[in-house]
Amino acid sequence: MKAFFEVLEQLYRKVLLGATLENDSHDYIFYLNPAFSDQDCSTTTSSDCSNILDVQGKHQPSSVNLATPSVAPVCLQRHFQMNSTREIMLLQLTVIKVMMTRILSVETELHAKEKYRDIIKILLKSSDVDSKLTCMFQNSDKLLSHMAAKCLALLLYFQLKEKITLSNSWISFCQKNLSEYSESDKVVHCLWMLTFVIKEIFKDTCSQKTEILKQFLTPFDTIFEVFYNSLFSQHFENHQDTSKLINSLICFLELLELLIASRIHLKLHFTCQRMLFLKPSCVFDVITWPIQAFVKRKFIIFIKKCLLCKVGEDLCRGSVPTFMAPDHPLDVDLLALADAVLQAVDLGFLRTLSVYGKPSCFGGDEVQPGCECVPGPDHVILRAASLLIIRSLEIKFQNGASASEMKGNSLNSFCMQWVIIYSKIIHNYQISGL
Repeated sequence: MKAFFEVLEQLYRKVLLGATLENDSHDYIFYLNPAFSDQDCSTTTSSDCSNILDVQGKHQPSSVNLATPSVAPVCLQRHFQMNSTREIMLLQLTVIKVMMTRILSVETELHAKEKYRDIIKILLKSSDVDSKLTCMFQNSDKLLSHMAAKCLALLLYFQLKEKITLSNSWISFCQKNLSEYSESDKVVHCLWMLTFVIKEIFKDTCSQKTEILKQFLTPFDTIFEVFYNSLFSQHFENHQDTSKLINSLICFLELLELLIASRIHLKLHFTCQRMLFLKPSCVFDVITWPIQAFVKRKFIIFIKKCLLCKVGEDLCRGSVPTFMAPDHPLDVDLLALADAVLQAVDLGFLRTLSVYGKPSCFGGDEVQPGCECVPGPDHVILRAASLLIIRSLEIKFQNGASASEMKGNSLNSFCMQWVIIYSKIIHNYQISGL
């Protein structure tokens, strides 16, 4: 096993530098193939993994020169195996990740890149690596789980670019876990990987990225809508551990933003891209939950960006055109969202937004020790909500709404409330300055 680890280290150093690999591609597969069968890795013990690596070591390729490990008592060898199994798996995943990064980099020398690409294609074809990584990211070891998810996401993107059919096992895994909301970590893993792959497609400079994204989204179009309904129908107060629900909300919100961005910037048309516009009340309900202020901020800013068609701009390479071709279906959906915003305002939605007692802080709500906590309104939410309402009114007027339709007691009273509050603040400030 020590010799196995040393070869992986040498391979890592070479790939990190972008060096050309001289050995036959199949020899490298032997060292990169994750040592797991298709089973739930959360129940796999270190000794089980060591046994698998023992088998690998007995069948190492003859074309690779390895140092002979020194002889040691059996008990010490077993102790070393159990301690080093995790390191070997992490190093395998690190080499795969760096190799994938090298393939996608424009700075990698062409001959080296072709060798890396050949190795990854053989790994995908010969070792069922998708299923193994899907198994590994369910491991209770957080670092191992994260590395497996990152590798799998990169491999999925590679398959899309190379026009290789995606693994049915991974698609089925995501479809199963997103068929309804659960507090399982598998849900967050699926959302994270889907988001990662779509981001990589967005950042790609190739001309076929619309077709690539279409191929990727097709198996999930229906299941996203099912998960949308399930997630937003949760009752926040009924959850004992709200952190998992919040993680799922934040992850899905990021995915939802990317889906809408792909509609605006890549002109794709899937039902899952219209979920917010077809059922906006689900999202507004979350904002009224007794949930942390930063979650409310994210949702309000998200709706604002949707109404302004600003979603996904940070992922678009180059400048975003100031003028976009008319898109009547999108205009209809934006009008529906603006209607929903104004209806929510009329029902008293704005009164749920003010967060008193703590100032809004970058990165959260907690005030650092030693800092004075000055009670006051959450200005981030107030600014976003104001722009949200202004944009909704603008869309309504652009579509022929009359001024009489725009009158609302709730909006008027809300505005008057904050006029009075800020008048008092200004008055007190002027007095203190005398």
